[in-house]
Amino acid sequence: MQNGSANITDVSFNSRLCFKPLVMALKKNIAEGNPGMKKLYGQVVAQFETHPELLNCFTDTSTTNHHSELIEELLSAVFPPTTSNYMYGVLMPFKNEAVYVSPLFKKLLVNPETNEVEIPENPDNQESNFEKIHFAYGLILKKYLGYNSPVTSRSVYPVQDPDTGLLRYMEIRLDARFIDVLPVAEMPEMPASILDPATNRIMTVTELSQLIPLEKFVFEGVAVVRINDMTEQEVITKMKNRLLNSSLSDENVYIDLEEQVQSLIELQNITIGVTPFFKINGHYVYSDIHNSNSLLFKKFGTGGDKDEISDYCKLLFRENDQPLLFQNIEGDTTNEVQCLQYYHLAGARSLILCPLKSKKELIGILEIISNEPGYLKPQHINKIENVIPLFTLGLEKSLEQLNSHVDSIIKKKFTAVQPSVEWKFTETSLNYIVSLHKKQEAYIERIAFGDVHPLYSAIDIRNSSTERSKSIKADIVEQLHLAKKTVANIQAIVSFPLLQEVEFKIEKYIVTASDILQSEEEILIHDFFIGEVASVFNHLRNTEPEIKNDIDEYFAALDAATGVRYHHRKEYEQSITKINETLSRYIDKEQSAAQKIYPHYFERFVTDGVEFNIYMGQSISPRKKFDEIYLRNLRMWQLNLLAKAAIVTHKLEAELTNKLRTTQLILSHSQPLAILFRTEERKFDVDGAYNIRYEIVKKRIDKVRVKETNERLTQPGKIAIVYSQAKDAEEYIGYIEFLQNKNLLKPGIEKFELEELQGVSGLKALRVDVNFDDPDLADKKIKLSEITSGQLSGS
Repeated sequence: MQNGSANITDVSFNSRLCFKPLVMALKKNIAEGNPGMKKLYGQVVAQFETHPELLNCFTDTSTTNHHSELIEELLSAVFPPTTSNYMYGVLMPFKNEAVYVSPLFKKLLVNPETNEVEIPENPDNQESNFEKIHFAYGLILKKYLGYNSPVTSRSVYPVQDPDTGLLRYMEIRLDARFIDVLPVAEMPEMPASILDPATNRIMTVTELSQLIPLEKFVFEGVAVVRINDMTEQEVITKMKNRLLNSSLSDENVYIDLEEQVQSLIELQNITIGVTPFFKINGHYVYSDIHNSNSLLFKKFGTGGDKDEISDYCKLLFRENDQPLLFQNIEGDTTNEVQCLQYYHLAGARSLILCPLKSKKELIGILEIISNEPGYLKPQHINKIENVIPLFTLGLEKSLEQLNSHVDSIIKKKFTAVQPSVEWKFTETSLNYIVSLHKKQEAYIERIAFGDVHPLYSAIDIRNSSTERSKSIKADIVEQLHLAKKTVANIQAIVSFPLLQEVEFKIEKYIVTASDILQSEEEILIHDFFIGEVASVFNHLRNTEPEIKNDIDEYFAALDAATGVRYHHRKEYEQSITKINETLSRYIDKEQSAAQKIYPHYFERFVTDGVEFNIYMGQSISPRKKFDEIYLRNLRMWQLNLLAKAAIVTHKLEAELTNKLRTTQLILSHSQPLAILFRTEERKFDVDGAYNIRYEIVKKRIDKVRVKETNERLTQPGKIAIVYSQAKDAEEYIGYIEFLQNKNLLKPGIEKFELEELQGVSGLKALRVDVNFDDPDLADKKIKLSEITSGQLSGS
């Protein structure tokens, strides 16, 4: 029997209460020689038979009230006493009229003034009615055509818990074993088969209703109903479907998921978020789309800060796959774990952090927060653990989609930057396809290049962290003075005692901010701004019209998204961005021309400044014979590039709000090494334990000091060249003297021994000043307007 049109869903059932089918079933069990059944229910059956009126059918359940005790004994055969704490009941067949129900069933589902069972509305009520009709026809076909239809049905309904107000999901199981089907009058003519003779398919319910109208039958007996709490299973199923069929970046998905988590852990006042730690090409990526529902990143501005906290979270869960519970986030507890202060800023006073790991790598955190201390408890972790894999699956899907999108952009925009290695990827892919075609054991070959010469350069923005801190402090001080002025204006017009306390705190924080501002003090002042000050000002703005303009002026000076002053920080970030973008455009254009010297692999990274790696050798360009002269040419180009880049940033200073300066650094490494493409990180890296030393030196020389002094090697307006072999120094001295002759560099060369670094010793350095005083900069072909507009012509 197939589903058909829902046009028959308004059918009314003929239904009568009758205990006879249940009594007959018990008598049958007793007669079949079950001694336990006879001992338990033989007397009840005998007593029922002494009241023949109870074996008749009723349309009104109230007529059986004076036999309620006997009926309850009979029904104990269906519901043993040990089930008294569960939800079950006996109803009229296909009616929502209760005959007998358990206490819990009565509390949640029975109207206290009537016997009517209030079955919750199914989201698709028409579909629910249709299923009921389908089930009824199954009973008819089972009795009169021998159709093997089930005598039980199952449906799940959402129910609002009267105590918590949260949705719970109840499974309602209907048992029709004690329902008999009889014709109302004459037996209607039954079809010989439920197969459609024209199409040889099973008839639909709609077609059956035309041949066998339901109103010609009456259903007599009792419907046994059992109800189970399926909240956990149903919530997990719904969350799985939502996460598989939607994107985690969809805000509506989070609304649904938050409601499901609330139902799962039975807490209403909680908020959830997911902070992803996505990496592409080995670097964290922070997409506004994917981070919009992060609670941790809400108070972060720059990528560098996010990098730091992302690394910290990875350390936090490096050896731990279990959720962490912070029951009370107050005062000193925010200092115990670095990320807690940011959740505290987001309003969390109780917190659960669940690690989302893929292949043992942390790819995100599921966050559950409450603004009430102690609200989240250990038992809630047990309930949430079952859905952690679902959130991991959703995050993996989002990362995969992001990777796919980024790949398409890279192929469209950046493939041409590195044509020198593209041939190797094509060759490896073709070999893999051929192996698959030949049905051989197929695997992706290692993509590696041996005997390549590395060149490394870094242009760093000096004191960027210090300048960042200064900008934050300047914004705080400005906002304090803005608040102070606004309070004074308000007090001149209205009397509001609470303003005196606000004024006192403003004065205190002005003194605090005039000195070195600690992170704890910064958080305290931030909370003061968005909490107490905003609350008082908003209240007065709504109640005292004459001071509305003063308060509006205060709020207008703040960032609308964060509720705090964001002037100096914005100028700082704009300055950093302008330097990085200008340098990136300049370097990309210059290196594109440098590919003509000899094809090489080039990669550039942007942090607080720009750094780049170059690898060149015969293995990268097998069709062009390699010669040491190409390497010397590229080293000369590298020094020339850094001198010109220093001039670019020097000229750019006049356009920057924050006067930031850059340092220039070169690492000379005379020994060739091997590089390997890391598939997981999607980048080339040095291969082999011996070559790792090169990477170690790269990471540690940016802040190296001159031996036996406190002086940093790298200084604004200078180029530093770090080396370990005397022949490298001789080579670079030749390049320096040439560029000094061209007036790109000032006369003189400083030579230093460098302090020992962890795992590295014996390093030396050359340092030379870039010539910013040459009036004929036009000869150097550096036109700042062309660089900043992206129209730079080749040098």
